[in-house]
Amino acid sequence: MLNIIDVLTLFKNKIEEMDPISKEYLVSRGNDNGFEKLVPLIADDIKKETSESLEFITHYGHHFPDMDIILNGKRYGLELKSRNNGSWDTNGNSVFESISDEEYEEIYILFGSKEPQKDHILIKFAPYWTATAAINVTHSPRFKINMNADTSVFSSASEYYQLRNLSEKEKVSFLQNYLKENTTGVKWFVPQDTDSIKPTSLNELPSDIKTKIKAEILVLYPQDLITSKRANYSRAHEYIIENYFYYSSSFRDFFSAGGKWKYRNVELPQTLATLSCLKVDIHDILNNANDDFLSLAYTSWSELNIIKGISSFKSDYYKIINYIGELNFSNELKNIGNIQLSELLQL
Repeated sequence: MLNIIDVLTLFKNKIEEMDPISKEYLVSRGNDNGFEKLVPLIADDIKKETSESLEFITHYGHHFPDMDIILNGKRYGLELKSRNNGSWDTNGNSVFESISDEEYEEIYILFGSKEPQKDHILIKFAPYWTATAAINVTHSPRFKINMNADTSVFSSASEYYQLRNLSEKEKVSFLQNYLKENTTGVKWFVPQDTDSIKPTSLNELPSDIKTKIKAEILVLYPQDLITSKRANYSRAHEYIIENYFYYSSSFRDFFSAGGKWKYRNVELPQTLATLSCLKVDIHDILNNANDDFLSLAYTSWSELNIIKGISSFKSDYYKIINYIGELNFSNELKNIGNIQLSELLQL
């Protein structure tokens, strides 16, 4: 008789046997998630091949978990996550997200990671709670999923389920205690009916965190910041407040002190010096961004209407940067030697 581990192993084996796998299942862009399309198809194959009492129920939209597996009268949850760069970590689900009314024996995570330079997906699975390596603070506090994690936010499955059954007020208290014990500074907005917590000033942060923040906003909002006109910092500032609960009394000074920068004896705005200085960090983001960050970036870039078909995050960002360079600094780039702005990002 099959058990749940047997079923999950069938998922793993069947997906890993698809080599090469169709590119439609490798897409990972917001709602267009190839892995989430693939798994229900594999589930149909598994059901056809077994004589066990086995049923799969796929949930669409904002539902946790993504799939129910009913095996010999017992119900298990299956949450689907994937990365397309070979890594095994990503943002998980909201701390405040409640499980449906169904009773689960256990909730598992099935994680697909595309091998770099190959049309092939590797699979890992585990009880969901064991992969919750940390809590990250984005628009809402979310679990950080790491399939290679040695430790979890929780010490046991029962502790995880206890949190899921808490009221929202009790979850706020849990989260505040977790952040106090595991983070420096405060990175999450606490509702007004609880004790007031102030945001963290950017000036108080270590230099490596400042660098990371600058690189992120240069990737997300280059059209606002890299310009021959007056830069617009409103969306960038809103992003760091909402995602990190950081603030600055002078965001322009935080990002770029102004003035000119000479590159091959041609004067360019100081913002371009910032772009060039952060190229290592920018490349790290382009190579390792999670799906939420990718979705936010493509949404921001879409207003420029120049990305007609998604290729790779890095090459699409280069297209955006080169378009901005031609739009704002065509004469300067010509004087340098007819270069494209993306040359400033070359490692």
